Amino acid sequence: LLFVGTFLAAWISFHPFQSLAQPPQAVNEAGDLVNQLAFSGLFLALLAWTWFHEPQRILFAARPALVILLLWIALTCVTSWEPALAVRRFAFAVVLLGIGAMVLLLPKSVRHFSDLIAAVTLITLIACYLGVLLVPQLAVHQATDFLEPEHAGEWRGVFSHKNQAGAVMVMFVFIGLFVMRMRSLALGGLIAALALIFLGFSGSKTAMGVLPMVLILSAIIGHTRRPIVGITLVVAILFAFNLFSVGTVIFPAVQKLVAMVMPDATFTGRTDIWEVGVQAVAQRPITGYGFSAFFGTPEVVYGLGENQTWANEATDAHNAYLNLALTIGLPGLLLTILWAVVLPIADFYRLPSDARSAPMQLLFLRVCLYGIYSSCFESSIFQQVGEVWFFFMISAFGLRYASRMRTTA
Repeated sequence: LLFVGTFLAAWISFHPFQSLAQPPQAVNEAGDLVNQLAFSGLFLALLAWTWFHEPQRILFAARPALVILLLWIALTCVTSWEPALAVRRFAFAVVLLGIGAMVLLLPKSVRHFSDLIAAVTLITLIACYLGVLLVPQLAVHQATDFLEPEHAGEWRGVFSHKNQAGAVMVMFVFIGLFVMRMRSLALGGLIAALALIFLGFSGSKTAMGVLPMVLILSAIIGHTRRPIVGITLVVAILFAFNLFSVGTVIFPAVQKLVAMVMPDATFTGRTDIWEVGVQAVAQRPITGYGFSAFFGTPEVVYGLGENQTWANEATDAHNAYLNLALTIGLPGLLLTILWAVVLPIADFYRLPSDARSAPMQLLFLRVCLYGIYSSCFESSIFQQVGEVWFFFMISAFGLRYASRMRTTA
């Protein structure tokens, strides 16, 4: 129950089926009280359970790279232009990290994990389809939406945006493939089919584009025995993604090249936001502006000097790596890439050759790869309560645990 409740809280959330017809509420610096209380309660419940069930296992999650990263983030909170806001959001991020590290310790075995994750996925899928069927005005984008009415007709289910729905459906496809190998061909196939259908109706281009790439790349990594080859390949593709996205506002030659091959070289308006972000990073490249304390703050909303544009009202950079450079500086960005990108791939290569746990390891690898590359167009890393970030960090912890602990059937 604790496992299922934790995943449902992250995926369905405590605010499903939000109406988009009204203007969005102004960002409350105090945060969402319901989320804070609920996830704090889950954290305490998981902590109590872990305390009585081999608590030493949690130490595997506290690897040096993560500890150094958290210490650096704490420093950026002190130097932030909004220190109180940065500290509050950092504290909540630590709570989520703790939840992600502990929730994987609940299942008794890999098979038990597959049963639980299949149940959570089916509950979420059923909720999404029932929303489309019974309350389409709350589960499908409408022409009356206050923001982005052009998305009318595209499915979003329990989520607040079609792109969120699409991202979750991609992860559900991975879960379906995992369940097919681990538990039941029919059940896994049903999960994957339902997720693919919903993904198609969501119209999420990023999700549909990254999905086949992740499947191909995970197959290549799975058949490559040399860690340096896999890590280099993952990092090189990540660099290319960012060069031909954010790089278009830095290098004119790259912008011209992208404009020659893409009908929309602005990435649906993202380049305006990236330009504001790149200029701001250049002013504070080391410590940044404080953890999660840039977009949405009065200093940005009301203009950075003479550079005020509509992009100043954006909620994030629409690129997790630029977002990290803005908020925790370039050192924090590099530490995050080390912990969230490089080390999980290294852990995958460090895993013992165990046919019983191989499907779970492949699931975690695919989720990590999707999180890595989808973050080039969405700010999902260290998102306060993000559906992708939640499973991304759990998968990173999962690969770490699997590389250090003996798994059971």
